[in-house]
Amino acid sequence: MAECSDVKLICMDMDGTLFGGWEQIPEANVVALRECVSKGIKIALVSGRNYRFLMTKAAEISNDIIIVSANGARIDDKVEGNCIFEGTFDEEFAGIVNRIMWDGETYYEIYTADINYAFSRAEVPQGHKRSLKRYLQNRMILSAEQVTSFDAAPKTGIYKFVAFCEDLDKIAALRTELDKQGIVHSASGSTSVEVMAKNVDKGSAIRFLSSFYSIPVSEIMAFGDYTNDTSMLNACGHPVAMQNAVSELKEVAEYIAPLNTLGGVGLTINKLVLGK
Repeated sequence: MAECSDVKLICMDMDGTLFGGWEQIPEANVVALRECVSKGIKIALVSGRNYRFLMTKAAEISNDIIIVSANGARIDDKVEGNCIFEGTFDEEFAGIVNRIMWDGETYYEIYTADINYAFSRAEVPQGHKRSLKRYLQNRMILSAEQVTSFDAAPKTGIYKFVAFCEDLDKIAALRTELDKQGIVHSASGSTSVEVMAKNVDKGSAIRFLSSFYSIPVSEIMAFGDYTNDTSMLNACGHPVAMQNAVSELKEVAEYIAPLNTLGGVGLTINKLVLGK
């Protein structure tokens, strides 16, 4: 008998978790998740990335996968399905966060309801330029707009702000300024800072899914690897941290999955959920 045979919903982060390498899903993960779908177990991709990107990745597994994008700011019930939740910034809060990001002089992106991107006065890193070009070509984003004026940034319909900078002192200064303003922030890595609308995070998304689908939190499993996954693991009955996860996340986990590069999500599902 599988230890977690009661699981009805499995939620997972993408980078460092479901992905084994750069935006690639190991076959072990694909096979295990497809079997879960065939058995009626719901699957949710829960990531800071945008909806269209996650939609293409979900389709590699099954069209019947819930898509939680922008760290919980948008939830869609399946690929090309219905948006069942949106948590966007009010205009005043968006203006405050935008000013802090702009004054921090880092490169930052603004995720909007129509999947546009806006960029700060800082130089767009070459890696991001290449990724954006590829995402546009593959329609993983619909458009990318460079913003060179503070006042030109969008003020409504915003899902998320995210800043990137290899200068860790600038990242630290940005986090300090957000803290001074009492603004909750998270990160998907040491060189980034993310801000969502108030009361929006991965944990709130899990609680919404629990209510929406009438699945007790005790029957939800979640996988993650970084600190922005903490609220998600705390919100479920079966929290799983990857072997490659940061130590802070492992402290709140019930189970430790093998490395993401080894298909640790699929291996863990096989053992704990499917009883293989």
